[in-house]
Order: sequence, then structure tokens, then C-alpha cells
Amino acid sequence: MFGKLKTLAIALHKDERGDMAQIVLAVALIVIPLMLILLAFGKQIGEWFNEKNTALSDAERIPEPGQ
Repeated sequence: MFGKLKTLAIALHKDERGDMAQIVLAVALIVIPLMLILLAFGKQIGEWFNEKNTALSDAERIPEPGQ
């Protein structure tokens, strides 16, 4: 497995066709909007996850009917 990764890394490093710039741009087009969304709504997302986690924790404490 590591041999394949090493071969891929070497191939990407030696690639001189200019395709690496396209890959970097494609990744940036995905990552930058996600970062902006997290910066804008990070607090609300965190509060939502905490609320859902609390609801799950509380649901575990409720005894089964008939116990």
C-alpha cells in the first residue's frame, strides 16, 4: 500500500504538464466556500450539534417503558 502511495507521490511530483495547478484550483474552489460557511455559521452549527448531543444523552437516561 505504501509503495503505491509513494509511486503516486513521485508521479505527481514529477508531473510537468501543468495539471497540478488545475487540481489545486479545483480543491480551492471546494475548500474556500466551506471555510467561509464555517466562519459565518460555525457558532450555530456548534450549538446545533451540542443540542442534538444533549438530546441523545437525555434519551439514554429515560428508562424503557415497564421498567
